[in-house]
Amino acid sequence: MSGGNMMKQCEECRIWTSQQGCPLCQENMIDLSDSSEEKKYPSYLGKKFARRRAPKIAVFAGLLIILTCLLINITVMPQFLWIFYVAGAVIYMLVSFSHTVLSRSHLGSKIVIQVVSLTSLLLIIDSQSGVEFLSWSVNYVVPILIISGMIMITSIVFFRRIKWSSYFSFMLMMLILGFLPAALFAAGITTVIWPSAAAAVYAVAAIMVMIIFAQQALLSQLGRRFHI
Repeated sequence: MSGGNMMKQCEECRIWTSQQGCPLCQENMIDLSDSSEEKKYPSYLGKKFARRRAPKIAVFAGLLIILTCLLINITVMPQFLWIFYVAGAVIYMLVSFSHTVLSRSHLGSKIVIQVVSLTSLLLIIDSQSGVEFLSWSVNYVVPILIISGMIMITSIVFFRRIKWSSYFSFMLMMLILGFLPAALFAAGITTVIWPSAAAAVYAVAAIMVMIIFAQQALLSQLGRRFHI
């Protein structure tokens, strides 16, 4: 294009013209070359920096909420430490926001972290809410939550027929967690057997399926992870 016929854009009206001034608002125009260079690259940088900054802002806001609630708790109602509820909920939301929503981590990692963080939150709530130290969380909710996590990961591996080696470590973690409710029952911490038994049975069944249908791949992955 020649200099006189170069297309320009009005920032306010968003129209293109070869004139020196916008025919609508009479403001000066921006050259097409300047506009294309200035608008494409900074917009990418802005999104990149915003994505990096968001978790830090969330952590700062979460800590501010926790400290504010702690101050109110010990000043107004020191005999009842409800700050544990707030702190547990805020930390869980921070983990969910930073690791599950914004992070590009492996899906298996997100499932495991969600199960572990939500289990921790429920244990905190249960330990502070009842007459007994732990009751409904370890008896029902935690085993069902662990079963749900195992079902999600094993379903992804078995039914979507993906390369399951990338999920092996996370599936192994969830299967180990599957025996946790049974261990708590054996230690006398839980009093209801069927949720704990269901979690252990599912973990054993998943291990048996891997041994029967993918024995070679299982041994190969175990050798890589544990150098055996």
